[in-house]
Amino acid sequence: MTRPLRLSALLFACLLTAVGAGVAHAADDTDSSENLRAQAKSIRKAAEAGFAQRESGCYDRFQVNACLDAAHEDRTAQMQTARKLEARANRIDRGERIKAMEARLKEAEARRAKPTPVPLLPLPGNQ
Repeated sequence: MTRPLRLSALLFACLLTAVGAGVAHAADDTDSSENLRAQAKSIRKAAEAGFAQRESGCYDRFQVNACLDAAHEDRTAQMQTARKLEARANRIDRGERIKAMEARLKEAEARRAKPTPVPLLPLPGNQ
Protein backbone atom coordinates (compact mmCIF):
# COMPACT_ATOMS: atom_id res chain seq x y z
CA MET A 1 0.00 0.00 0.00
CA THR A 2 2.81 2.44 0.67
CA ARG A 3 4.50 1.99 -2.72
CA PRO A 4 1.55 3.29 -4.78
CA LEU A 5 1.19 6.15 -2.30
CA ARG A 6 4.88 6.98 -2.60
CA LEU A 7 4.63 6.83 -6.37
CA SER A 8 1.61 9.11 -6.40
CA ALA A 9 3.37 11.50 -4.02
CA LEU A 10 6.38 11.52 -6.35
CA LEU A 11 4.17 12.18 -9.37
CA PHE A 12 2.41 14.92 -7.46
CA ALA A 13 5.75 16.55 -6.58
CA CYS A 14 6.81 16.39 -10.23
CA LEU A 15 3.52 18.00 -11.24
CA LEU A 16 4.06 20.79 -8.76
CA THR A 17 7.56 21.40 -10.05
CA ALA A 18 6.37 21.49 -13.65
CA VAL A 19 3.48 23.81 -12.85
CA GLY A 20 5.73 26.10 -10.83
CA ALA A 21 8.31 26.26 -13.60
CA GLY A 22 5.60 26.92 -16.16
CA VAL A 23 4.17 29.72 -14.04
CA ALA A 24 7.57 31.37 -13.60
CA HIS A 25 8.38 31.06 -17.31
CA ALA A 26 4.98 32.27 -18.51
CA ALA A 27 4.92 35.16 -16.06
CA ASP A 28 8.19 36.42 -17.54
CA ASP A 29 6.97 36.18 -21.15
CA THR A 30 3.54 37.80 -20.91
CA ASP A 31 2.05 39.81 -18.14
CA SER A 32 -1.57 40.00 -19.16
CA SER A 33 -4.13 39.62 -16.44
CA GLU A 34 -6.02 36.97 -18.41
CA ASN A 35 -2.91 34.77 -18.61
CA LEU A 36 -2.19 35.20 -14.92
CA ARG A 37 -5.77 34.33 -14.00
CA ALA A 38 -5.67 31.23 -16.23
CA GLN A 39 -2.43 30.11 -14.59
CA ALA A 40 -3.91 30.65 -11.14
CA LYS A 41 -6.97 28.65 -12.12
CA SER A 42 -4.85 25.74 -13.38
CA ILE A 43 -2.79 25.80 -10.17
CA ARG A 44 -5.97 25.73 -8.09
CA LYS A 45 -7.33 22.79 -10.11
CA ALA A 46 -4.07 20.88 -9.76
CA ALA A 47 -3.99 21.61 -6.03
CA GLU A 48 -7.54 20.37 -5.51
CA ALA A 49 -6.99 17.26 -7.62
CA GLY A 50 -3.72 16.46 -5.85
CA PHE A 51 -5.30 17.04 -2.47
CA ALA A 52 -8.23 14.76 -3.25
CA GLN A 53 -5.86 12.02 -4.37
CA ARG A 54 -3.61 12.40 -1.35
CA GLU A 55 -6.57 12.60 1.02
CA SER A 56 -7.96 9.30 -0.19
CA GLY A 57 -4.51 7.74 0.13
CA CYS A 58 -4.13 9.03 3.68
CA TYR A 59 -6.95 6.87 4.95
CA ASP A 60 -4.95 3.76 4.06
CA ARG A 61 -2.10 4.80 6.36
CA PHE A 62 -1.69 4.34 10.08
CA GLN A 63 -1.05 8.03 10.83
CA VAL A 64 -4.04 9.48 9.04
CA ASN A 65 -4.01 12.90 10.70
CA ALA A 66 -0.33 13.55 10.02
CA CYS A 67 -0.83 12.60 6.39
CA LEU A 68 -3.90 14.85 6.10
CA ASP A 69 -2.02 17.74 7.70
CA ALA A 70 0.80 17.37 5.18
CA ALA A 71 -1.72 17.28 2.33
CA HIS A 72 -3.42 20.42 3.68
CA GLU A 73 -0.08 22.21 3.94
CA ASP A 74 0.82 21.34 0.36
CA ARG A 75 -2.56 22.50 -0.92
CA THR A 76 -2.27 25.72 1.08
CA ALA A 77 1.15 26.44 -0.41
CA GLN A 78 -0.22 25.95 -3.91
CA MET A 79 -3.24 28.13 -3.18
CA GLN A 80 -0.93 30.89 -1.94
CA THR A 81 0.93 30.75 -5.25
CA ALA A 82 -2.39 31.04 -7.09
CA ARG A 83 -3.43 33.98 -4.88
CA LYS A 84 -0.18 35.78 -5.65
CA LEU A 85 -0.81 35.40 -9.36
CA GLU A 86 -4.37 36.66 -8.95
CA ALA A 87 -3.14 39.63 -6.93
CA ARG A 88 -0.71 40.47 -9.74
CA ALA A 89 -3.55 40.23 -12.26
CA ASN A 90 -5.66 42.52 -10.08
CA ARG A 91 -2.83 45.08 -9.94
CA ILE A 92 -2.54 45.00 -13.72
CA ASP A 93 -6.30 45.48 -14.12
CA ARG A 94 -6.30 48.29 -11.55
CA GLY A 95 -3.48 50.05 -13.40
CA GLU A 96 -5.40 49.81 -16.67
CA ARG A 97 -8.55 51.20 -15.05
CA ILE A 98 -6.58 54.08 -13.54
CA LYS A 99 -5.05 54.93 -16.91
CA ALA A 100 -8.48 54.89 -18.56
CA MET A 101 -9.93 57.08 -15.79
CA GLU A 102 -7.06 59.59 -16.13
CA ALA A 103 -7.63 59.75 -19.90
CA ARG A 104 -11.34 60.46 -19.35
CA LEU A 105 -10.50 63.17 -16.83
CA LYS A 106 -8.07 64.82 -19.27
CA GLU A 107 -10.75 64.79 -21.98
CA ALA A 108 -13.28 66.33 -19.61
CA GLU A 109 -10.81 69.03 -18.54
CA ALA A 110 -10.05 69.83 -22.19
CA ARG A 111 -13.76 70.18 -22.93
CA ARG A 112 -14.25 72.46 -19.92
CA ALA A 113 -11.27 74.62 -20.87
CA LYS A 114 -12.54 75.07 -24.42
CA PRO A 115 -15.21 77.79 -24.51
CA THR A 116 -18.50 76.69 -25.95
CA PRO A 117 -20.13 79.11 -28.36
CA VAL A 118 -23.41 80.52 -27.13
CA PRO A 119 -25.93 81.15 -29.88
CA LEU A 120 -27.11 84.73 -30.02
CA LEU A 121 -30.86 85.00 -29.87
CA PRO A 122 -32.62 88.20 -30.77
CA LEU A 123 -34.26 90.03 -27.94
CA PRO A 124 -38.02 89.58 -27.78
CA GLY A 125 -38.80 93.27 -28.48
CA ASN A 126 -36.24 93.76 -31.33
CA GLN A 127 -37.56 91.58 -34.09
